[in-house]
Amino acid sequence: MTATAIKTSPALKTTWLKPGFAVEILDIDFNTATDEQLAEFDRLVNETAVVVVRDQALGASRVMSVAGRMGRVSAQHRTGPHPDHPGITILSNKRVEGKLIGVPDAGRNWHTDGTTYEKLGLKTLLYGIECPPVGADTLIADAAAAFEALPEARQRELEALTVVHNRATLIQKYNRAALSDSDAAKMVDVFHPIVVKSDIDGRKSLFVTNGSTKGVVGMPDEEAWAQVKGLINHATQEQFVYSHKWRAGDVLIWNDVGTLHLASPFDEDKYERLVYRVWVRPFATN
Repeated sequence: MTATAIKTSPALKTTWLKPGFAVEILDIDFNTATDEQLAEFDRLVNETAVVVVRDQALGASRVMSVAGRMGRVSAQHRTGPHPDHPGITILSNKRVEGKLIGVPDAGRNWHTDGTTYEKLGLKTLLYGIECPPVGADTLIADAAAAFEALPEARQRELEALTVVHNRATLIQKYNRAALSDSDAAKMVDVFHPIVVKSDIDGRKSLFVTNGSTKGVVGMPDEEAWAQVKGLINHATQEQFVYSHKWRAGDVLIWNDVGTLHLASPFDEDKYERLVYRVWVRPFATN
């Protein structure tokens, strides 16, 4: 696809939100969608980095069925699992009987999901149930366009680098769940190139993140972090970013290979937020 045209289909109407990167599907209702419409939805989420669908009324089971079309849902047991659907993580600052019902502050730094899986290809789905009118935007950066904007000599230099990721590093950095020494020991290092190919169209893309990054192979820690932070700062410049302003009923889906994302803050004393998140791995993974 080019930045000026979307492959058209009589099944669904679409419009670009950020040309070549983020698309909105205008006329699908997941509760009543036809097989033809769902097939077109499948194509769009596999061929577009970011997909938005608004005005949906979905229960948890329907959210799971939509996510399950894209791959194998990855159950989350440590941070905010839904009581009936462990594939759903609850992102919320709401409290019931004084206790938080989910994770209140996930994603406040630029990052990429799925970095600690050996096989890349994760998709992230968010479904907004209660959305503050101010703040709480989700920002998604086009890491493929950011890579292409670098000088060729810098591109070649980066293609030789490998990042070390570790899930324990991520959990301990943000203190989101209790982690014993034995649990941490089971979370082995995972290695990914700092430049990967996008799942969407095979374009080369930066693959960098804050949370799980443990280091860069063969590089002192201080230099490694300077590399990673510099690339994140480059990739998240305004020209590369789609900013999603939430409304209740929104479904937001993105491919994690080729993107970074961030949740912007909001006034948590004034507003409540309730969002379901589902991580979807490729069907072929174990």
